[in-house]
Amino acid sequence: MRRIPLVLVVVAGALMLMAGSAFAGAARTAASPPVNTSLPTIAGTARADETLNASSGLWGGATPITYAYQWQRCNASGSSCGSINNATNQNYVASSGDVGRTIRVEVTATNTDGKSQALSAPTGVIAAVGNAPAITKQPNPSGTPQEGQTVTADSGSWSGLKPMTFSYQWQSCSATGACTNIAGATSSSYLIGTGHVGSRLRAIVTASNSAGKTSAFSNLTTAVLAKASAPVNSSLPVISGIPSVGQQLMASTGVWSGVAANGFSYQWSRCNSNGTACASISGATGLSYNIGQADLRFALRVTVTATNPTGSTTATSAALLIAPKAVLTARFNAVLRAGQEVTRPTGMHTGAAGHFTATVTGKTLRWTLTFSHLTARPTVVHLNKGVRGTNGTAFKVLCRTCRTPAHGTLTLTASQLNAMLHGQTYVNVQTKRNTRGEIRGQIARVS
Repeated sequence: MRRIPLVLVVVAGALMLMAGSAFAGAARTAASPPVNTSLPTIAGTARADETLNASSGLWGGATPITYAYQWQRCNASGSSCGSINNATNQNYVASSGDVGRTIRVEVTATNTDGKSQALSAPTGVIAAVGNAPAITKQPNPSGTPQEGQTVTADSGSWSGLKPMTFSYQWQSCSATGACTNIAGATSSSYLIGTGHVGSRLRAIVTASNSAGKTSAFSNLTTAVLAKASAPVNSSLPVISGIPSVGQQLMASTGVWSGVAANGFSYQWSRCNSNGTACASISGATGLSYNIGQADLRFALRVTVTATNPTGSTTATSAALLIAPKAVLTARFNAVLRAGQEVTRPTGMHTGAAGHFTATVTGKTLRWTLTFSHLTARPTVVHLNKGVRGTNGTAFKVLCRTCRTPAHGTLTLTASQLNAMLHGQTYVNVQTKRNTRGEIRGQIARVS
C-alpha cells in the first residue's frame, strides 16, 4: 500500500494523455468548412501542346483539406466556360482545340465540415504551335488597390519571336466575376478613380511580334478599398482545438482586406455559457490560448483587431463552450475454466471454476473474483495481457493466497486499459499444483 501513491502519479499523466486523444470526439468545435483566401493560379505557357499547372490557392478552415481539380475551356475574354472532359488532374496539356480560347481551373476544397469551390483567373489566349507570343508567366499587378492610389501591371513573361511589344487595357471586375473595360485605362499603370470600390482590377496585356499577337489577363487585385479606409472583415475569426481543460486553442484571423499579414492582434475573452457577458482574460493576447480550470463551463471568444495606417477594425469569433473532460466507465466479465489454460492443468476437480467481474471509472479498476473446487487455495492470481489460446505477460497481481470471494482496487496504465477494452487480457489463477495456471478466463467488456 505504501507504493500506491507513486503509481498513481505516474499513471495519472498517461491516462490524462489517453483521455485527451481517445475521447476527443466528446467535444466538438464549431463547423469550419474550407474558405478560400487566395484564388488558384495557373502556371505554364499558353500554347497548344504545352503543360499548364494549377495551384490550389490558399484556404482556411478545419484541417486536413483535400483538393480536386476541374479544367475549363472559356472564350477569349475568360467567360462562357465549360468543363473539359477528363481534365481533372492538377496539370493539363493544352490542345489544338484550345487555340484562340482561354483556360481556367476550378478547385474544390473538402474537409470534414464541407466543401467549397474557387475559380482561377483565365490564362492568356492559347496560341497555336509556332513563334507567335505565348504567355509563360501571368502578368501581375502591384500597388495598393485603393481609391486614389496607382496600380501597375508588369507584362508577365512570354515566349516567341523577338522583338515584342506590349499594350494594356485595365478592367474592373465585380464579385460575380464579370469584367468590363475601363475607358481610357490603356497604359501599364492606372490611377484608381471613383466607382471601383469593392471591385477587383486586372489588366489585359497584349503581346505582339511579327508572327502575331496574343492577350493574357493579369492576376486580380484584392477588392478596391474606399479612400482612407480601415481594414474590412469579410469572414469572422474561427477558434479551433479541443474545448477541454488542459488543451490548447488556436485562433484564425478570419478574412480581411486592407491589412498586412502582420497587422493583427488578439484578445481572448471569457463569457457565460451562452456566449454573452464577456470579459477580457488578462495576458491572453496571443494566437493561441491554453484552457485552464477557471474556464470550465464558461465560453471563450477571441477578438481579432486588424490595423492599417488609416485605422483599426475588430471582429469577434463565435463562442466556444468549455466542457469537462469525458470520464470513461466500463464493466467487464470473465468466466474461468481449466479448459482455457494453454498448458493443461493436472489433478483437477471436474467442477473447478471461477468468475471475475470488474468496473473501470477513469483510471481505477474495482474487481471481484470468486472460485471453487480448486486443488488448493490460489497462490497468486494475475491479470495478463494476451488473447485466448496464447500465454501472455502478467501485468497486475490481484491477490496472493487468495480466499473467495476476493475484492480489490487498482490503477491501470493507458496501455493496460486499452488492452482490456479490446479483449486482450485474461485472469489466471495459479495454485501450488498448477504453477502455470489452474483456471483461466478471457476478460470481455460488457458495457
